[in-house]
Formats: sequence, C-alpha cells, structure tokens
Amino acid sequence: MENNKHSFVKGALILTIAGIISKVLGAIYRIPLGQIITSEGLAYHQTAYDLYILMLTFSSYAIPTAISKLVSERLEVGRNDEAHKIFRVAMALLAVIGLALSVILFFSAEAFSQAFKNPGSYLAVLAVSPAIFTVSISGAFRGYFQGMQNMGPSAVSQVTEQISRVLVGFLLAYMLLPRGYMASAAGAIFGTTIGGLVSFFTLYIIYAKKKRAIKADLVRFKGRGTESIGSIINRIIKFSLPIMIGGSIMPIMSLLDTFIVMDRLQAAGFDQIVATKLFGQLKGMATSFINLPQVFTISLAASLVPSISESMARNDMDSVRRKSRLALKMSLILGLPAAMGLFILAGPIMRMFYPNEGASLGIALMYVSPAVIFLTLVQTMTGILQGMGKEKIPVTNMVAGASVKAVVSYVLTSMPALNINGAAIGTVLGYAVATVLNLKALRQYQKKGLGIISITAKPAVASIAMTLVAYFSYKLLHASIESKYVPTLVSISLAALAYVIVLVVIRGITEEELDTAPGGKKLARMLKKKGLL
Repeated sequence: MENNKHSFVKGALILTIAGIISKVLGAIYRIPLGQIITSEGLAYHQTAYDLYILMLTFSSYAIPTAISKLVSERLEVGRNDEAHKIFRVAMALLAVIGLALSVILFFSAEAFSQAFKNPGSYLAVLAVSPAIFTVSISGAFRGYFQGMQNMGPSAVSQVTEQISRVLVGFLLAYMLLPRGYMASAAGAIFGTTIGGLVSFFTLYIIYAKKKRAIKADLVRFKGRGTESIGSIINRIIKFSLPIMIGGSIMPIMSLLDTFIVMDRLQAAGFDQIVATKLFGQLKGMATSFINLPQVFTISLAASLVPSISESMARNDMDSVRRKSRLALKMSLILGLPAAMGLFILAGPIMRMFYPNEGASLGIALMYVSPAVIFLTLVQTMTGILQGMGKEKIPVTNMVAGASVKAVVSYVLTSMPALNINGAAIGTVLGYAVATVLNLKALRQYQKKGLGIISITAKPAVASIAMTLVAYFSYKLLHASIESKYVPTLVSISLAALAYVIVLVVIRGITEEELDTAPGGKKLARMLKKKGLL
C-alpha cells in the first residue's frame, strides 16, 4: 500500500512538472508569435485553436481517463490480457472518432470560419484539423501507461509535443509571412499538428520498446475468455460522457465569445479587418499576459486536490480550512501584484513587446488586467472544492460566470467608445461572478468563513506600494531615458523589489507560506535570522 502511495505521488509530481514546462512554453510562445503575425494573424490563429480545443474535448479529453481507470482495474485483479485488450479497443475507438472529427473540421473549415465571423481563419482551421487525429490516438497510449502507474511516457510526450509545436510554429509563421497573415497564422498553428505527430511517435517508440515484454506476458492468458469489444466500448463511453459534457462547456463558451465579439465589433461600425485586429489584440496578445500567472496557480490547484481530500478523509475540517486559507493567500500574493502591475504599466509593457501595434492594445490590457485576481482565485477555489468532493460546483459556477461574460460582452462591445474593451470588462465580470459563487460554496461546505478580508489586507498594501513605485519610477525614467525597453524593465524590477520588501516588513507572509514556494525554506531561515519573520 505504501509503495502504491509513493508511486502515485511520484507519478503526480512527474506529470505536474511536465505540465508546468508545457504551460510555460505555451504561455510564453504567444508573445513573440504576436510580433511575427501581429494582432490580425493572432485573431485567425485563436479562432482555429478554439475550434481545435472543442473537437479535442469530444475525442481525447475524457476517453484517456476512462482507459486509465479500466486498465488499472484489470491489472489490479491480475488480468493483464484484458487490460491490453481495453487499450487496443480504445485505440481503435479513438482513431475512428479522431479521424471523423479531423475530416469534419477539414471539409467544414470555411463554414466554421464564416459562422464565427472570422473568414480569414479558414487556412488556420484547415492547418490544425489533422492534429485532432494524432492527438486522439496519442491519448490511448497515455491512458494505457497511466493505468499502469507509469507517468513517464505521458510527461515526456507532453514536453516533446510542446517543444516541436513551438519550434515548427515559429519557423512556418516566419517563412509564410510574405504570403500574408492568413497563411502565416496557418503556418503557426500547423505547429500544433506537427506537435501532435511528434507526441504520437514519442509514445509509440516507448510502447514499441515494451511491446515484446507485454506480448510475452500475454502468452500465459492464452485461451482464457475476455470481455467483449462491445462491452468495453460501452463502459468507456459510459464513464467518459459526463466528463466530456462538463469539459465542453468552456470551449463552447470561448467560441461563443469569439462570435459575439466579432459580431458586435462589426455592429459598432468597425470593418472586418479592424474588428479582426481588435479581437487579436485582446484574445491573442493582452490575454497572453493575463494567463501567465495561472501557470503557477494551476499547479497549486493540482496539489490541493489530494491534500484537501486527505484532510476530508480524516474529517478534519480545521485542516481543510487552514489549507484553504493558505492556498487563497498564496494566490492573492501572486495575483494582486500581477494585476496591479499590468494595469499601471499596461501601455509601456505592450509597446515594449508589440511596438508596431496601436495604443488600443495597452488600453485593452489595462481593462482586462483585473481578471488576473479573479482567475487565480477561481483556479485555487476549484482545487479546494474538488478536494472536498464538490467537483460539479466549480463547473456550474463557471457556466454562470461565462453567461454573465457573454451578456456583458454583447452589450458593451457594440458601443463604439468601448469596442473591444467591452469584451475585456465582460471577461473581468465573468471571472468575478465565478469567484464570488465559489467563495459562497466554500463558506457553505466548510461551515465557516475563510476570513477573505484578513488574508487580502497585507498583500493589498504591498501591491499598492508596488504600484506607486512602478508608476513614479517609470514616469521619471521615461522622461530621462529615450528607450522603449529600459524604463519599463527597470520599473518592473524596482516594483517587484518594493513588493517583496514591503510584504516582508509588514509581515505579510508567514514561514508556512514561504515553505510552499520553491526555495522558500532557505529564504524563511534567512529572514528568521534577521528577525523579519
């Protein structure tokens, strides 16, 4: 039992590290990509990518989890032959579903791009359609290996997929740029197709090395009856369907948002190209910066699930509340300064990374920046509620938030004075609603308030001090140094330093909170020696 526990923890750690590497690469990738294909190209890229994610939800989102569960169950009772048969049946099922969805997307690419009011995304949709097939069959391998408690292949394939996706995407985007932004965006997203192919070959090579041993092991089961193919498919679908439906909500909402924003911008009087550029500035550029902090909160949320579950199993609600408060404070320590920094330096940051874009880009980032606070909190609260066995609540609350976002975006984006910033306001309010509803659920099921005001106070004070340093240092440096980069970079550095100093001086972070951060224990010992902790 102890070995199984250590195996699970080790496997979870491997996947978490691989996930963080992949997400960091994915988050950073968008920034230089936008410099190549501009806001117009990113708008085409984003529409195609949203369609791709929706299609993946119906093929490889839930079925690999079902494979993992069913394989694990059969291995537990010593039926290795049935575990391998489940893998083979699931592989065939995923191949059929993935191929069908790839074909549908490929031959309906023009219809989809027209339906979402972004006809220029046609080539990008064509380019990404084959990826659904390769990523789907890769899911069968991942599910099989994970069912064997072997997380290494999944981790390796995630990293190789993301690296190849980024490298090929950059190369093709640059090479196809002379042919226009539509072709360049298609080249960039074709990196996703190549990434899926590399992932498949990575997993197949790992499987091929083990194939002889697997076949030798199956010999001892020769002649024994196994579960029918129909029964296996039925069990896979029965397990996957609810997860699939839940997982499709956000991709559908994202595509609905694309339709609403593009439609309402044109209703506000902007022509197709201007509307496309504004959409690309918000969804492709500004949102990339909003998503950067979530690289860390996603891993925090993942670690919360087993930790909270363990406390729930002991019926130790004090421990659940203590861990919840700690996690929420860590989210605020990250989310508050990120939001306020992006808000106060929105223009300089956007001019530094995208010098060829208009001032509207900095304004869009300023409007959407408060979403960082609510996004980090939503992800952390989702992990807490999942650990408490209330996994349906965050989904329901996110649907409520997405509905608010859709209504607000529809109304405000059609106002010429607000235009794309109306959609940014909708994003902020959508995450805010989901945050409030999740907080209400936590209070209800933990039978006690979390003291959200008390855990917010000190990070807020440090963030305000940081914002003042950022504002005045940039103003001073910008007036005295003629450079797009130096004033912004120095201001960010000074602001970050000010935040850390103020947070430590006002004792806004405890030893326990520092211990949760990488290198935090050493820092805690040093601060204790100086009497600052």
